[in-house]
Amino acid sequence: MQNLPDEVLNLWGLTPLSQVADTGHARIWKMVTQDGSHRALKIYRRVDRGNEAAGTRLMTAWQDRGAVRVFAETENAVLMGWLDGTSLGDIARNGAPDRAIHLLAETARRLHAEPHVEVKGLKPLYEVFAPLFSAGFSENCPAPLLQDMKRAAELAQTLLDSQASPVALHGDLHPDNIILTASGPMTIDAKGYVGDPAFELANAIRHPKGMPELVRQPAQIRRCLALYSNAMRVPPARPTQWAVAKCALSIFWRSNGLIADDHEADLLHHLLRVAGQ
Repeated sequence: MQNLPDEVLNLWGLTPLSQVADTGHARIWKMVTQDGSHRALKIYRRVDRGNEAAGTRLMTAWQDRGAVRVFAETENAVLMGWLDGTSLGDIARNGAPDRAIHLLAETARRLHAEPHVEVKGLKPLYEVFAPLFSAGFSENCPAPLLQDMKRAAELAQTLLDSQASPVALHGDLHPDNIILTASGPMTIDAKGYVGDPAFELANAIRHPKGMPELVRQPAQIRRCLALYSNAMRVPPARPTQWAVAKCALSIFWRSNGLIADDHEADLLHHLLRVAGQ
């Protein structure tokens, strides 16, 4: 199949069945091994795995807590267990968002059960957020967005300076990165961060993807905050503040360094209000 390097197929004894996803920075195929087992092969477009490079170590440490099994990896490829099931994101988009967020909270609680795992080489949150503090703004950037981005950056710095005891973090734990299988929810695509536990589900407040009206509803935000803060055993205010910081960081990432406008500008403003900023 196109874009499948023969050396990877030969190295791991794989036969491709179908391409199942294209995330923009990587492609995923369903494979069959020489013994007939199914696997998921993720090939990255760049020469390395970027900010997901540390994630496989964390997934391995979480193996008995509901993380997908990692069988092998190279600089730009990962071979994982094949998961038959539906993402929590699809469950939400198919009419059951409450079920999706409850399952997500349960998954986070299981991943972060005591004792916390210890994994070397994870990326500290202060390194993740460092680019936000050097964001540039286009002359056409709306004044409200510019102001909100600066407020969000100040809040991010305050959060980074006041982190609780750091823990290993998935870093991108939201409904589309959890697959509901016959044996329960399974976690995929960890970034592999380390830092404030209140950060872990902050990004999920902006999800499920493709449901912009829902994630902007005050009642939905309250439900998420109650579930997620309880799951991570943190005060509700702090995940809200991290949601502001992460929304701003995502806006920066999409801007390629020069912020002009963004489809989440209104969400950032709304989250700032919810956070009392």
